[in-house]
Amino acid sequence: MDLNTIFFGGLAIASLAIFFYLGKFKASKKQTDRDDRISWSKGAFNYRSCLTIALGIFLLFFFLSYLGLS
Repeated sequence: MDLNTIFFGGLAIASLAIFFYLGKFKASKKQTDRDDRISWSKGAFNYRSCLTIALGIFLLFFFLSYLGLS
C-alpha cells in the first residue's frame, strides 16, 4: 500500500464522515414552509425518456469501445 492509497482513502473516509455529520441537521421552518416552493410532484422529464436516452448513450459508448474507436 503506497502513500497515495493511504492519503486518498483517508480523504474519502473523512469526506463521508463530514457528509453524514452535516446530514443530521434539518432546514429551518422559514426555509421549508415558503410560498414560492418548487412543485416536485409534476416532473419536467419523464423517467422513461430519461432511461431510454441513458441506455442509448451507454450502448453508443459500448459499441464504440467494442469497435476500438474510443
